Amino acid sequence: MKIVEGKIITLGNNERYLVVSKVVHNDNQYFYIAECNEDNTDIKDNYKIVKATYEDNKIFIDEVVGEANLKTVLPLFVNNT
Repeated sequence: MKIVEGKIITLGNNERYLVVSKVVHNDNQYFYIAECNEDNTDIKDNYKIVKATYEDNKIFIDEVVGEANLKTVLPLFVNNT
């Protein structure tokens, strides 16, 4: 399985997010995602930056939190355009 820009992913809490953008930094994959509404026709005003980790053919998604981490990762998306 692979996370692809423009596709919808479902997190462990059953929330669905549209994958808006992807960057790779220090061999880590980061994704900018936007929460979808109930019928997946639009996005809500809820965005996250997450890091993907792959283990045993499974994908684990962890939200990037903390000011220091966000200051490192967020500019990567701005400079990626």
